[in-house]
Amino acid sequence: MTISLQRLVVTAGLLLLGVATSARAQGIETVTNVPFAFSAGDTNLPRDAYRIVPMPGQNGVYMIRGARRGVILMSRTDRRTDREPAPSLTFHRYGDEYFLREVQLGDGSILHIPQTRAEMKAAEHVSAQAATKAKVTIASSSTK
Repeated sequence: MTISLQRLVVTAGLLLLGVATSARAQGIETVTNVPFAFSAGDTNLPRDAYRIVPMPGQNGVYMIRGARRGVILMSRTDRRTDREPAPSLTFHRYGDEYFLREVQLGDGSILHIPQTRAEMKAAEHVSAQAATKAKVTIASSSTK
């Protein structure tokens, strides 16, 4: 059983390394420092520097990885010609909760992250308290 677990860990590590290497080779890796904790999909992530890379061979699937945690998201993507193709992350803020809603990559692709139940609940809570919702965009610190 121990050998099987070790093989699984090694295989997963090599897979993640291959994903990161492939994305860097394609030149679409985005690095962004997020100064607050946030939710991406159903995963809570701490403040950290995050790399956003496409999963090879998987259209609309991206990995968002920090030093301590990460998440794989499926997203609808499109290209917008009315925007500068500068990498950025856009969050919706309700009180002190942040929800990732959009990622713009350096190649002009825009990933749209769907609203989760937790975000809907936060929006209802803010609305009931007559507080304001905010949209927060963080420009990427670098594109590799």
